[in-house]
Amino acid sequence: MNSELSFVPKILLCGDEAEFLSRIGERPFKLVGHAQIAGVVDGQSFDFVRDNKIFFNNELQDLPALVKFLQSGAADYFLFLNQRDLAPFRNNAYKRGFLSSQVVTLDQFKASPDFFYDTNADLRLLPFLKKTSVKTLLDVDGYFARGRVFTKLNNDFTEIDAVSDKALPPMTENLYMHVYKSLAAVGFKRYDVALIMERKPVDFNSAFILLENISDTVITFARSGSELEQYILANLKRFAEVRAFKGGAVTWYILKRLTPPEDFCIYAVTYKNIKLASPPEGYKIIQGGRTVNGDFGYLGDDTGDNISRLNLYLNELTALYWMWKNTKHTTLGLCHYRRFFTTSNDTTYAYDKILSREDALKILERYDMIVSEIYYGGLTQREWIVNDCGETLTTLGEAIIRKHLLQAQPDYLDAFDYVLNSTTLYKCNLFITRRHVLDAYSQWLFSFIIDATEEALRTLKLADLPFTPRRLIAFFTERMLTVWLRKNRLRIKELPIMFIEGI
Repeated sequence: MNSELSFVPKILLCGDEAEFLSRIGERPFKLVGHAQIAGVVDGQSFDFVRDNKIFFNNELQDLPALVKFLQSGAADYFLFLNQRDLAPFRNNAYKRGFLSSQVVTLDQFKASPDFFYDTNADLRLLPFLKKTSVKTLLDVDGYFARGRVFTKLNNDFTEIDAVSDKALPPMTENLYMHVYKSLAAVGFKRYDVALIMERKPVDFNSAFILLENISDTVITFARSGSELEQYILANLKRFAEVRAFKGGAVTWYILKRLTPPEDFCIYAVTYKNIKLASPPEGYKIIQGGRTVNGDFGYLGDDTGDNISRLNLYLNELTALYWMWKNTKHTTLGLCHYRRFFTTSNDTTYAYDKILSREDALKILERYDMIVSEIYYGGLTQREWIVNDCGETLTTLGEAIIRKHLLQAQPDYLDAFDYVLNSTTLYKCNLFITRRHVLDAYSQWLFSFIIDATEEALRTLKLADLPFTPRRLIAFFTERMLTVWLRKNRLRIKELPIMFIEGI
């Protein structure tokens, strides 16, 4: 995201302009004025060391006026051509209580980061983060490493990660646990806060939207009077909460995003024409395969964009496809007409032990996905499928799925092989998660499994097989959630499953 940053520093120059221009090189700048710390104006001599006077903005002014000028954003740097010229000003300004990283030599300016950086801003930010118990932070632009911070500074972070498309110095290992090449590489990981640097308003908006699924809180800084500060102050209602505090020559803004009202729904999938009890609040019964099984009077998976006709071969995945394509729930999940999540250690079925909407949402404050407790079996996943479908059919089905997986999602072949040879899995395609996670999983799964099913129908004549072996592809797809989870960084919460006997 660094490419979105654009910063042309404004310079108040103390020294000869011709010499400055001959030495500045390729570093961009905007000259906003000239200053002198000693000389003669209108026949009156002055010397900053002697009488605290500085000539700038065409008049003699004192140190507080210069400080106000810098902190207003009228200039980003007060620049001297060399250390010899700077030393008398800095030493005497320090005695008068002023020390700022905005006051630099030309060489210091040329070596400074390509964004506005003020050490005093960090010295205000880090204690704030500690005080507010921030434990995980994503440094989206590599701000700390590109600035002057090299360690966690005893801030007690659990984790600081960064995004940088450029190599960072090895010393940053003292600061960051992970450095991602791009924001996409962060995956589904969430953070207490995301830190971004000052941007133009249009680029800030883009970054704020991109970070929606990474953090509910974004921290940024804005120079006084900058376009970004004006935008934030003019759009306070866009945020659920805005906190601000001064940090050197910038203001830090802590922006908590507005979140839409929670739209929660767990779909209990059935393919049997049986009378089911009305589910708890937040649950809906959906009939899988209504196109081929007839209408049982429940909500069906055969409206809108659907694959209901494939239910005999994909089981509950036809309902999952319908959920993905035809709903807008912010949080949603899938369970079965006789399998429900519970938080109870006693998995004997009882209606009042079904996981409630409130408990599910509370869990998802800390986790990205709720799944069934991991299943440990004595056989590998491939051996289980062989038990149901036979060696020959299993081998043919596996070859078809590998072919389409290789075409659509080649990076997942290693995870696919790992799971097929493992004795563990998350069973039955049961889950509860946020919309963006479901969208990502469904996009991945259906990018290859529909085509694989169609090929299996043509070449293996699944429709002519008995009930169990014709579900060959469904047996493979039951393992696919585990395949996908193995390759993605999600915080997973396992819960027991209650099974209703006799239906």
